[in-house]
Amino acid sequence: MSLITYLTRIHFADRVLEDALSEELRILKVHRPLVVTDDSSGIEDAYDRLQDAMPRGCTPNRVAVTAATGAVARSLASTVHGFACDAVLALGGAVALGLARRVVQGLPHRPGAPEWPLITIPMTTETVGLGPLPTSLAEAGPRLGTGKSRRGPGMVPTMVLCDPTLTLGAGQEATAAAGMDALTHCIEAYLGAGWNPPADGIALDGVRRAAGHLERAVSDGNDLGARRELLATALNAGLVTQKGLGAVHALAYAIEAETGSPYRHGWLHASILPPVLKFNAPAVGDRYDLVLQAMGAPPGASLSDALAALGARLSLPLCLGPIAADVSHRIARRAEEDPATRTNPRHITAADYQRMLEGAQR
Repeated sequence: MSLITYLTRIHFADRVLEDALSEELRILKVHRPLVVTDDSSGIEDAYDRLQDAMPRGCTPNRVAVTAATGAVARSLASTVHGFACDAVLALGGAVALGLARRVVQGLPHRPGAPEWPLITIPMTTETVGLGPLPTSLAEAGPRLGTGKSRRGPGMVPTMVLCDPTLTLGAGQEATAAAGMDALTHCIEAYLGAGWNPPADGIALDGVRRAAGHLERAVSDGNDLGARRELLATALNAGLVTQKGLGAVHALAYAIEAETGSPYRHGWLHASILPPVLKFNAPAVGDRYDLVLQAMGAPPGASLSDALAALGARLSLPLCLGPIAADVSHRIARRAEEDPATRTNPRHITAADYQRMLEGAQR
């Protein structure tokens, strides 16, 4: 069985694109979807598979994008209306999936009609379309169309289709950043201030899968077993964000927004984790030890050291490098305002973020 129902409908299996998409589109009565793609590795082959998997009479309108910004999202919303599309389908990585979610979130409610269907099909292991939106989209404003949308910032897709074969061949740098991001989401959700035992279990399972397979997936882009486990980690990471994230997420997005970082999301996490873990240590009880157990670390190990060592083996940077003082202040203020700050296990201020930035630069 490929179908999982937890928050939304989720199919997970090798080549489930061919096995499930056609029937799901029929169930949703989708005939003319807007298909948003990005520049993920293998996107053209994946789009050919997507077209072949669609039911007869379903005519997609494809838009290829390279950036996740509010302006692009508004343009896509206009395309939905201009081509009389009846659903939005995202195929690719964080750019395509984030844009598609933002477009549907802002489309107007249609009286007497169901909510706009949104289908996400991830091709990377950084996202499945269930986590937080990128900062560039989260700040785009609540409405992209005309009329009132009933979808809020926490919206989830109508259906997520996870096919590990679509993630084969991704480069080492992209896989390392994506895997570290998914692992960090699981760790932060588990450590977070909220009470959600099911999410805690899913988070620890994601930590275990990432620790056991991330390095294999990075070293061999065609290792389907490792890719499958890493996509499962990404799915877990998306599911547990319903509990909330923490300071690593808030700080990473703030750095990327204020510095115009050219790196993939997740690339800087190994450098941010040590100062954040040190700050949070008084508020987490024995949870660092439980994360270490899930990682398979030896007794008495340091979580900060274990994650830094993993980052080094993945060739991720272990320090941020110099950041100008005025930029550093803007980063700290932006991070303080991020919703993830509210679910960090320890109360945190802009001054605290400032000190963490200083620690991450050494």
